[in-house]
Amino acid sequence: MRGSEWELTEQLFAALVGPGYEQYGVEFKGPGARTERRLLAQVARAALGMANRADGGLVIIGVDDDGSLAGLSDAELDTWSYDDVAASLAEYADPYVDLALQVLVYEDRSFVILHVAEFEEIPVLCKRDYPGVLRKGACYVRTRRIPETSEIPSQTEMRELLDLATDKGVHKFLTRLEATGLLPPGTVPPSARRRFDAQRGALR
Repeated sequence: MRGSEWELTEQLFAALVGPGYEQYGVEFKGPGARTERRLLAQVARAALGMANRADGGLVIIGVDDDGSLAGLSDAELDTWSYDDVAASLAEYADPYVDLALQVLVYEDRSFVILHVAEFEEIPVLCKRDYPGVLRKGACYVRTRRIPETSEIPSQTEMRELLDLATDKGVHKFLTRLEATGLLPPGTVPPSARRRFDAQRGALR
């Protein structure tokens, strides 16, 4: 993932985990294999919340909730390949979660970092239940008062989500006008999704 602005350096990783608590755009998940269904559901919940956030966010696997750097064993790490993670998250997301995956070694421990992009056109909903973690049909967001992922808790988060979706609809409309020649080329700036896809191209 060298050369991509989506890559976390060791220095930035240390700055994110150093305080020992999660941030609005960063969520920690403890160590374990992707095949552990409850952990996967928790990761899916975090990814859904980040996808419904402007500019997306990061889900760091291998860090406990208190910021302890547990890391992943080699056997656990092998289960977190991009293709397997994308397929697993597709079971929980409607329409889908777009992401890039980075493996980072820090202080001789391995961590998986999911760089989750904001939704493309409409907010992402949960399409599958998992007892105590996920509810089918729910819309998960990152809350403002406490950095955590939850179902939309207040009108503040709802308004932010609706504003983001509206902005995307306007951008799509203007892009169509540009494509038909009703607006001069270059009038409409690239969307966050286009920027994400351009950067992610270097990761494949």
